[in-house]
Amino acid sequence: MNVAKLITILISFFLFPALSQAQNRPSYCDEIPVMYDKGASSKPALPRFETTPVTQYKVQVAILKFTHPRDYPFHKYLVARYRPCEQVWVVETKECFRTRQEAEDMRSELKDLGYSGAYLVEVLAYD
Repeated sequence: MNVAKLITILISFFLFPALSQAQNRPSYCDEIPVMYDKGASSKPALPRFETTPVTQYKVQVAILKFTHPRDYPFHKYLVARYRPCEQVWVVETKECFRTRQEAEDMRSELKDLGYSGAYLVEVLAYD
């Protein structure tokens, strides 16, 4: 096989999957507003509700850029979520933990299971 043909095959193999994912990105990825308040963007303001933000925690174990999570058997405590703007999969706990200590306990358990890079992330839930 000549070099040009090999390069064409390699480019097709790596480029086409990336292009197909990029085409499925939501429109908000391309024009991320600075703020969603009225007048700060050409985008409409986000709806507001009578809720209170509550800090919770998740444990992330991996971020996958060129690997699909279906090709790797993660633990049943975990879920993989696609972030279309960054074009990555984030593998994290299914559950949100209300206290940092609960999240630390889960992180220790995941580390014992082999996820040595497990780390806590803060999320906001709305009650």
